[in-house]
Amino acid sequence: MNVLNGACAVLVITLWTAGCATTAPASDSVRVTTTLADVTGCKLVGKVIVSETDPEKEARHQTVALGGNVLLRKTDEVWNGNAYQCAAAPH
Repeated sequence: MNVLNGACAVLVITLWTAGCATTAPASDSVRVTTTLADVTGCKLVGKVIVSETDPEKEARHQTVALGGNVLLRKTDEVWNGNAYQCAAAPH
């Protein structure tokens, strides 16, 4: 019985720590810019149109869903824009 209790304890601890070790979503790696020159030579992959509910998160998610890694925003106030796939995302 002690072996079973010990095995259960190890399993619980393993699952608990695995649940805490989350990877960053792909949308975190999206580079956001308002400068057209930052996407020179990049491929336009689609338009990003977001709602008012958490627009930054939604815009980054849409950019990744379209296959992009750079979001060219219309302005600093508006998260709508265009998603681009760039060989090396500008910094």
